[in-house]
Amino acid sequence: MNEIGRTVAVHLRLQDTQSTDNLIRYIKEGLGPLGINLLCLEFNPGYAYRCFPELSDGTFGRGDARRVAAAAREAGMRIVPLFMCLGHQGWRVPKKPLLELHPEFCETPEVHEGKKRPDMVGGKVINNTPDGDFYCHSWCASNDDVYKYVFPMMDEIVEDFGADAVHVGMDEVFSIAEDSCPRCVGKGRAELFARTVNILHDHIVKEKGWRMMMWADRLQRAKEFGYNDWEGDALGIWRAADMIPKDIILLPWHYEIAERGFPGIEAFIEKGFTVLPAGWHKLPATRFLWDEAKKYGESAKEKGFSGSLGGMMVTCWHTASPEYLESLLDCVKAGEQNEVESDHRGVASSVVYMANALKGYKP
Repeated sequence: MNEIGRTVAVHLRLQDTQSTDNLIRYIKEGLGPLGINLLCLEFNPGYAYRCFPELSDGTFGRGDARRVAAAAREAGMRIVPLFMCLGHQGWRVPKKPLLELHPEFCETPEVHEGKKRPDMVGGKVINNTPDGDFYCHSWCASNDDVYKYVFPMMDEIVEDFGADAVHVGMDEVFSIAEDSCPRCVGKGRAELFARTVNILHDHIVKEKGWRMMMWADRLQRAKEFGYNDWEGDALGIWRAADMIPKDIILLPWHYEIAERGFPGIEAFIEKGFTVLPAGWHKLPATRFLWDEAKKYGESAKEKGFSGSLGGMMVTCWHTASPEYLESLLDCVKAGEQNEVESDHRGVASSVVYMANALKGYKP
């Protein structure tokens, strides 16, 4: 993936080997014929690791990866594994195996019941999530021992697929530089976030020679662009955008129609990044996102900005069970264009729309 051309991408979340046959069918009969050329597969952490089997909660493994990779190559499609880094180390209060078995890596070990005291930043009290409740655990951005586990697991997945890129997640990070963490107290959120990105980049790009992708919500200032505090940052992390390498492919996700559009896309291109905006399960919102993205991409070209709009991705946050993949395949093969639904029909409709809308697009 060292050269980025027109990218038409789909994201799926996997966990069990029982889904492998249906995924291969979805690739061969659904995504391939549509012209999808990048498949981002998230394991969160549903992969049967050989290096640390105790840190897995799934059954999808090397044999599955090789079969899926072969089907993808035959369909002209790249596989990019997604390994969730820093944030989303669990869902709400429950932790993933990494933090459950290694509590020394947890940034917020004092959180047990869904609430936490607000942080003090610059003498002001702030909540660390938009709704005021605790969201998800992060690993401690100051404890580098975590990479003794992260890098072997990440490398195993990428190498099993024979991939040349990895998506590192990094979205919706709210627990970082906590006052209650003895290693992080007094450190800046942007600096710690950028430090994590740069450590990952050193390993992925400099050592392995792969490309690196990540969600971009924490790198855009919510107030500046009119975003909510989920799709943009209100804690000062956004400053990290100027502290990280520009060869990282950024995916700003936007799942609703916004009156002001999405000016953060052009801002990233101006900084020199390749940008792949990501939609989800509402066809009108996906259509609006691509229309806006094209507008910003053309504007950036006219202004001579060094980055580019590389294409688009449609995400799917439902775990890809055999039944769910079968439903997606049926809708995609039927050319679904459902303007109302936001279930699997909405996801499939967004995929079909994106594939058709990007035909002939040149970054």
